[in-house]
Amino acid sequence: MHSGWQIEEDNEINKQLVGLAQYQVRKWTPWHRHVTACMLASAFLAVQRAQIPEPDPAPGEGADLGKDHSPGVSEAAG
Repeated sequence: MHSGWQIEEDNEINKQLVGLAQYQVRKWTPWHRHVTACMLASAFLAVQRAQIPEPDPAPGEGADLGKDHSPGVSEAAG
């Protein structure tokens, strides 16, 4: 994926999730405080999301789909 696209996706998510686009620019200092608070909120949410454990795949799902698991067939032999 092109890195510019990821940045655009992240900015769109931040606009919706933490209110990045809610401030109308009037002066530099308040705008800077608003953007800083939004970025801190975004970082906090990213850390919280990273701490959530990945769910176990349901039976029948997983990385080994499509492999031949026939009895008597060795993967090393083929």
